[in-house]
Order: sequence, then C-alpha cells, then structure tokens
Amino acid sequence: MFSGRYEHSIDDKGRVKVPLKIKDSLLSNYNGTKLIVTNLDKCLVVYPAEEWRKLEEKALKLPSMQKDVLEFLRYFFSGASELELDKQDRFLIPPTLKASAGLLKEIMIIGIINKIEIWDKNLWNENFTNAKANFEMIAGTMSQIGF
Repeated sequence: MFSGRYEHSIDDKGRVKVPLKIKDSLLSNYNGTKLIVTNLDKCLVVYPAEEWRKLEEKALKLPSMQKDVLEFLRYFFSGASELELDKQDRFLIPPTLKASAGLLKEIMIIGIINKIEIWDKNLWNENFTNAKANFEMIAGTMSQIGF
C-alpha cells in the first residue's frame, strides 16, 4: 500500500525516479514494478498492474452507452500507458500525459493506498492548501460515508 508525499523532479528526458518507499511497497505488495499511468483530473494517476486490472473489470460492468460513463471511459482509459522502470528505478512519463497534467520540472508524488498520483508541485500546493482549509467539511463528508 502507498502513502506519503515526495518532492521530485522530472529530468530533461521526462523521467521520474520512483521514491524508495513506493518501490518497496510495489515489490512487497504487488510482486513487481509493472505500472499503468493515465490522466485524472489535474494530475496523473499510476496504478500497479493488478490494481489496473481491477479497474478494467469494474469498467466492463458500467453502462457504457450512458454519455457521462462513456466520456469518463474515453478520457481515463485512452490515456493509459504502461511504465517500465529502468535500472535506476526511473520511468518515462509519456509526453502527452506530461502535458495534460501540466507537469514541468518540480513534481509531487503522492501515495494513496492502492495508487500513486503525480502532480505539478505548484498545483499540488494549491490543491493541498484548499483541502486543508476545507478539512472540517471534508472530514464531515468522510464520516457520513463511514470512514
């Protein structure tokens, strides 16, 4: 499982080094480092292959003829790309995904239970500040849904 916030940078070739804690979790919880990345909202989201397969199974059960569902599936699944770690534990972010998330040089890698998000650092800071300012309301919502 993933947790934590990690400041990193994208090198000139578009590669990102995987934080050691994330890599250790991939190896111990997911039998390897095969990853799938796609766009989500204002960031990229990275799933271990096993978690991605679960999403595909859920997606197959959705009413794909419903316009909003179809639009989501198009957006989310069309951007999917497999990532391969090199010998230095880096992966290459596809240029189209890098552009869609507005990733420049400084990024944040965020561990969220079964997935990893990659944010532009400035955009993450704005999002985090907003979540912190609204945390009481967010916590109330979370308690209503049983968290």
